[in-house]
Amino acid sequence: DFDVNSMSVPRAAKDAVGAICQLTHKGGGSITCNVEYNQLDPLLRSSGFPDGDVNDPATGKSIFPGNINQLVFKLHPYNETLQRTRGVIAEFCNPKYTDATKTKFKTPTRLECMMQDYPKALLGTSGKVGFTQMNAGCYCPVKNDPASAVAQVAKGCLPNSALGAEA
Repeated sequence: DFDVNSMSVPRAAKDAVGAICQLTHKGGGSITCNVEYNQLDPLLRSSGFPDGDVNDPATGKSIFPGNINQLVFKLHPYNETLQRTRGVIAEFCNPKYTDATKTKFKTPTRLECMMQDYPKALLGTSGKVGFTQMNAGCYCPVKNDPASAVAQVAKGCLPNSALGAEA
């Protein structure tokens, strides 16, 4: 009985897919929300996971499921939140770099307002946020060029390109 239900799939560690996590504040309280893939490893390393985002030896996948940006909202709480926040969601800059040196952008970066950040607007309310995990085969986006897809496969991740997407 969630006010927000994020659909997810198993993900390989370090895959370029946001992760569903339960974040707990030092002062108490927690929230289940998406953490962008470029923020996940540093967050984990600073939060008691010294190796960062790694695959679980038992499953071969990260313990943090992949967010596939398919959300289910309860309409009444959603409407109440829109009224309270006036529809304002925190903004985020999501740069894509050509390599690990992070000195050159792969694509132009922009300021984004992400729908998967909506659960953060429920902090301090009685809103319930959770996720449903599906088989990874149901998620085949076309978001990588062929060279990036090859690099993804070499890391043990899905290619997420036209070469491997559903027809």
